[in-house]
Amino acid sequence: MKTAWYLGHRQDQVSDRAILIGDPDRVDRIADHLSDVVRLPVKRGLKTITGSYHGTTITVAAFGMGSPIATIVLHELADLGVTHFLRIGTAIFFSPAEAGGFIISEEALSYEGTSASYGGTGRTSADPGLVKQLFAATAHNSVAAQSGLFATFDAFYRDMFAIDAAGKARVEENRRKLAAQGVIAADMETSALLTAADTLGVACASLCLGTVDAITLKKLEAGALAKGEKHMFDIALRAIAAAETRNQQ
Repeated sequence: MKTAWYLGHRQDQVSDRAILIGDPDRVDRIADHLSDVVRLPVKRGLKTITGSYHGTTITVAAFGMGSPIATIVLHELADLGVTHFLRIGTAIFFSPAEAGGFIISEEALSYEGTSASYGGTGRTSADPGLVKQLFAATAHNSVAAQSGLFATFDAFYRDMFAIDAAGKARVEENRRKLAAQGVIAADMETSALLTAADTLGVACASLCLGTVDAITLKKLEAGALAKGEKHMFDIALRAIAAAETRNQQ
């Protein structure tokens, strides 16, 4: 039986579908939406649980931050037999996406360094079946959702959000470029995860809560973030549970 190199999990400890989360604290909060939760041993801070959502077994794994480690987690889980992945989290957003609204990946531009190792060409697509299920789940929760083009970067404080003079001009130029390209969300994982998933023959999509306005840099306030997170968990769990596995297609 296979055991993952970094995660340390066995094949029989994970589902055929997984939700990937950056913040490990969110793993504990999404666990409240599951039953029969099994908490797997934590390796390198990578927290993982497997539980049941209305009779469907789902694995939830934290990856921390950034494309390299997120892709390691996806790759190891795919090697253990996971066929469907949803990356959920927060993103910088552009109009027509809104603060507190949900953003679903259809495509993603790669400005990170991981995709090239998986044969990426700079632009990749999300799994259409998962995108369809995400829209159905957002409608069920009566929340707003936009789908479209994501852009993914490695250097947060040089490419996405400046906190010093050295990053300001570069970030402003990136914002202009992304707006002109029709990007509606910027994050640090989506393009790499979609590219790796395509190469590995598994399905993947991203669902993000818009939390930082790309133009004004205004952040979503804490109460709205907490409310949005609960909706995000419900949407992701409903969508991944409804996904058809490869042997059903």
